[in-house]
Amino acid sequence: MLANKLMTLKGIPWSTVETELDKELPADAYSPVPGGASLTDIDPAFMRDEFNRLFGVCGFGWGYEYDEDNVVLDTVKRGQGTAFSAIIKKLIFWVKLLDEEGKEVLLKISSSGGSVNDVQGYALSGAITNAIGKAASNIGFQKSVYLGARSHKNVGSSKSPKPAATSAASSKASQVKKTAAPDEKPAAQAPKPQPKTQEPVDDEIIDDHVVHTAAANTVGDTANFVISFGNRKGQKLGDVDLKYIAWYANDMKTDGDPDKVALQNAAKDLMKIRSNGHAVPA
Repeated sequence: MLANKLMTLKGIPWSTVETELDKELPADAYSPVPGGASLTDIDPAFMRDEFNRLFGVCGFGWGYEYDEDNVVLDTVKRGQGTAFSAIIKKLIFWVKLLDEEGKEVLLKISSSGGSVNDVQGYALSGAITNAIGKAASNIGFQKSVYLGARSHKNVGSSKSPKPAATSAASSKASQVKKTAAPDEKPAAQAPKPQPKTQEPVDDEIIDDHVVHTAAANTVGDTANFVISFGNRKGQKLGDVDLKYIAWYANDMKTDGDPDKVALQNAAKDLMKIRSNGHAVPA
């Protein structure tokens, strides 16, 4: 049996029922849930009207049934007093359909619900309504509310906000703002001041002069790399104390100077060798 061949007793094709159930109701059908932050409640009177419109009158085109054994009534504390609690552990919501030959097909959906009220009868009615609403949500009743696209805040608006789409649009707009035109030059920004670093001081005299010549040394043999500037100018990197090698590798500012870049690369390579527990090459 194909579902698209079924129709309700009101002659509405089943294939369109989900869309019909999700149609926006009058604004007064939606209200905020007390204490539910931004959650939206749907007036059950409108829900029943929609079922009657689509399926036929209750008890003929649609209905519900439950066993009294599945009803739990109790009292609970509420403020300074007590209230009645009603729970329906199992309720069957049903809709009567017709196939292409006119034979009846019964759609059944199991559900449960609960409610608390100062009046026991109202608590039971609330539990029934709660269970019916849960069952109907499975066939698309007010799906947009459950998905967060429709609420008491935006009902009646021409806009139909969808969080994912709105987020994507905002992201795209943000990217447009951040992306410059192809022929547009970014505004010049003042360079951020770099913190001054000072080479570790030992008992040697600090050289104020730094030789800015291209490094003739290669980093192939890191231990034999000859330092060409500073306090240890002329020394082999492998002969320098480890604390200075660490400073060259991690803290020394090169500012693009080729001598400093070469020394820093050599120091980093030598640090890797020593940290792995290998002996420094002679």
